[in-house]
Amino acid sequence: MSSIQKSRNYGITVIRWVARILGGLLAILVLVIFVGEILVGEGPGNPFKHPLPVQLGFVGMLAMWVGCIVGWKWQGVGALLTIGGIMTFHIIEKRLWLTGAFPLFDLAGILFLLCWLLKRLQKSAGTK
Repeated sequence: MSSIQKSRNYGITVIRWVARILGGLLAILVLVIFVGEILVGEGPGNPFKHPLPVQLGFVGMLAMWVGCIVGWKWQGVGALLTIGGIMTFHIIEKRLWLTGAFPLFDLAGILFLLCWLLKRLQKSAGTK
């Protein structure tokens, strides 16, 4: 294996692990917030009694959470779910830039997507 191929493999590995660590931390954050809401007693209640934008926000958050977890094994699926979920929030809020932890979900989804694309390009070039 040439030094260029080794550096490409190393780059993909670094991107994959950054995406995994970030996605894992974000999944834990969502879980902690959800459990905290349940323990405080306020909880989300019946999600079907909320207005449609709030219901879509729940679906988006679930997609982002699942995407961050699934992305550990299947980066393409994780990217699709994470980016799809965060796009739901961008559409609901009618803003390109969201505050708080939301940009980190954007980043995790993009990193999962980049890792998946680089792996596919590497396979199509005939290297492993």
